[in-house]
Amino acid sequence: SVVEAMGQGRLCSENLKKSIMYTLCSKIPQVMPTFAELLGVPTALTVTQVLLIDIGTDIWTAIAYAFQPAEASLMSQKPRHPLRERMVDWTVLMYSYFYIGMIQMAACWFVFFNMPHILDLMHKQASLYTFEETKWNYAGMAAYYWTLVLGQLGAAMVTTTTRTSLFSYGLPNKWLNVCFVMEVVLAAAVIYAGPCQRLFKTEPLTSVQALMGCTGLVAILLVEEIRKACLRWGDDRREAKAAMLLLQES
Repeated sequence: SVVEAMGQGRLCSENLKKSIMYTLCSKIPQVMPTFAELLGVPTALTVTQVLLIDIGTDIWTAIAYAFQPAEASLMSQKPRHPLRERMVDWTVLMYSYFYIGMIQMAACWFVFFNMPHILDLMHKQASLYTFEETKWNYAGMAAYYWTLVLGQLGAAMVTTTTRTSLFSYGLPNKWLNVCFVMEVVLAAAVIYAGPCQRLFKTEPLTSVQALMGCTGLVAILLVEEIRKACLRWGDDRREAKAAMLLLQES
């Protein structure tokens, strides 16, 4: 029917927007280590690790959004104006770069600088590192990478809905769930598998350090649940006010 066709069109548009929002989230924490090195900060993320996140983590998850089912409130939202409301506008950029991206970046740096001996490497050239200092730096890079991967996991979860709580919506997209598992398995292999350690310059993390890497994931889930609850509360107030006006007019 026409209504079903409209629903499918809205769903395709909404899922594409969610996929773009998710993909952009990791760009700020990916690029900041390069600028930080100019200030004497030890290497936090290598080029190969950035490519690994883009190719091994983000791209497959972004594609999986195509199978995301619709939210219950999808058809109750007003249509998007094709000229005034672009697919990628300032709200998308603010959300991805300066909201979720900033939370990820803060979590990554927090975990990185709490790794043992990282502060001892400040303002020291990597070419002058001893063998032990190189291992300290590799452990810091592993922590930054692990935290960013988990941060992207959180970003993928929260961008599946615009207003609906994740606890009520759940994780109905099986392909997205497969990507979640693959992301964690790949990241664990990079950090704990010997050949991957040598290839991607990582050192194994302790259980405490690995749990510390969940900082970004937990923070993103928490603040997004609060934000969406505020949005739903605002929607309910507007609906109640509109219903009250209708009663008064009648």
